[in-house]
Formats: sequence, C-alpha cells, structure tokens
Amino acid sequence: MKTVLKQIDKIKKGQLKPVYAVTGTERMLIEEVTTSLTDTIRSGQEDDMNIMHFDLNETSIDDVIYEAESFPFFGGQKLIFIHSSYIFTGKKVSSAVKHTPSLVENYLKDPSDFSILVFIAPYDKLDKRKKVTKSLLKSAEVIDVTPASDKDTADYLKNYCEKSGYHMSRESLERLMQLTDRNLSKAKNELDKLMVYHIEDKEISMESIDKLVSKSLEQNIFELNERVLRKNIKQSIELYQDLLHQKEDPIKILALMISQFRLLLQVKILRTKGYQQADIAGILKIHPYRVKLALQTEKRFKQTTLSQAHRYLISADYEIKSGKVDPEMQIELFIWKFSTMTE
Repeated sequence: MKTVLKQIDKIKKGQLKPVYAVTGTERMLIEEVTTSLTDTIRSGQEDDMNIMHFDLNETSIDDVIYEAESFPFFGGQKLIFIHSSYIFTGKKVSSAVKHTPSLVENYLKDPSDFSILVFIAPYDKLDKRKKVTKSLLKSAEVIDVTPASDKDTADYLKNYCEKSGYHMSRESLERLMQLTDRNLSKAKNELDKLMVYHIEDKEISMESIDKLVSKSLEQNIFELNERVLRKNIKQSIELYQDLLHQKEDPIKILALMISQFRLLLQVKILRTKGYQQADIAGILKIHPYRVKLALQTEKRFKQTTLSQAHRYLISADYEIKSGKVDPEMQIELFIWKFSTMTE
C-alpha cells in the first residue's frame, strides 16, 4: 500500500505517465487515484471537456483509442478513464459491444503525448496470458489497489486521522476496524462521518463509534450466536426480533448462523489437533481475523455444545426448505430448544 500512496503523491505533484493500469478491488484507493488525476489535470487547464469517462460495457475500446489519438479540440491535455476494463481479464461478458484488443497493443507502443489513459480494472486478477494484458503491464504505470492488510489499514486510518487534526486511541481504532470488517473503504467512510460528529472536540471516542457505526448483518449474527451459546433466551430473541424489524430475511439469518457455527466447529477441531491461527486461516481459506474471533469464542464452549447447536440449525433449515414450518418462528424455536438442552 505504501507504493500506491507514493504513486498518488507523484500524481498530485504533476509527475504523470501516459498510461495507467489501476488493478484491484479496494474502492477507496481507486477513488483516490481517480480524484488525484482529475484534480491535477484540472488545475492545469480550465476546460473540463478534456476529462472523459468511458465504460467498456457500453463503449468499444476502438472508440476509446480513436479519442485518445485525436487532438484536443481546445488544446491542453486529455484525461481518459476507461472503467470496467474487463478485456484484460478472463471475464466473460455478454454484451453487444465489440472490442479490438490489438488497437490497445499498438497504442501502447507509441501513446499520444496529449492524452493520459487510465484503465480501471476493479477485479481480483488479470489474465496475464493474454497478449493485450502483457502489453499493458509492460507499458503502463501499474497501480495495485488490492485490499489492504490489517496493518496497512490501521496505519492509513491513523495517519488520516492525525493529518486531519483528530485523535483516536488504539482501542477505538481497533473497534472501528472490527465494525467495518477491517475493510479500508468502509472504515474510511465511517471515519469521515465520525469526524463530522466530533468537529468540535476532535476526539474520536469508543462511545461514538458504537453509537454511529452500523453493525453488518454478519456481526449481528455473530453476537446472536454468542447469546444463544450462553443460553440467554431473552437477549437472543430481542436481537433476533430487532433483525426482523430491520427487514432481514430469516432464511438468510439462519444460513449465516449455520455458517458461523460450522466455522466455530472447524476452528475448534483444528486447534485441538495443534494447528495455530495462521495455519487454520490457510486451511479454511479465510481472513486470519475471523479465525482469531472464532478462537476466542470456541474456547469457552465444549465441542459437543457447538455440534449440537449446528445440528439443530441444520434440522431447522431442512424443515423450512421443506415448507413444513414458518421461517420466523423456527429460529425462535431453535433458541428455546437449545437453551433447554442439557450438556
């Protein structure tokens, strides 16, 4: 991520390249690259007509290359963003729009000095076997915006907070990351809202984070499962009813409950076999932080308890999909049934 921030800094200083390839799925960084390029070009000329956006789902790359090779009508420099650049991936798209990748390959050999092309490919990976992709990666300034690591996310949020004149404790930062699924884009958006809330005191508190940052459905289900495991009937049903009032689908709630109990079981079994957190994350192919939370939870319960809860949920799912029971009532029945189970 440090490389990306350095590349953005160069853009802001006007050190521009004729072609950029922005690859990866971190939306916030894509937006920052886009904004930095736009602001830099805009500061050097008055005409916004030279800033263009094309989407390859709607426009042929042939037309984009033609535009890049055409002189600006009022002079200056063109900035051309090419969104949904799926031609560099193995992605199959059903579209009437036809593309000629060889035009891109030829353009990259001798790009126009009055145009800056920015290919935005918000995908997990490119197809490096393709000739056009090889040409792009060889000729363009590649800006890798893959999702940031926990450390990079924390460092970015901390620095952003300090540069904006705000303070946030380590505990508050961890809570913010936890509630935003450790996703940089989500965390940055929530932090901006918190800064508006704390415009006077400049202190981002744990209390305001819990008050203003919404929990995701997955986080609410995690808390629901915890209450169920503790056999706290009243609080379990209250949270479940809250989710229903928020128009959450009971079938989706049940599916997430099953998924989380399955994860707890898998983590417990692997831990008892001697595997460490990093090993478990690799075996299950999930984020290490999810494993960390699962380890903290599963240690408090017997494997038989987790297995029984999982079996009850699987049975409830079958009853619902068979059309035998009401989905809303079945989850409440599971909560009551599990709470009376003797270990």
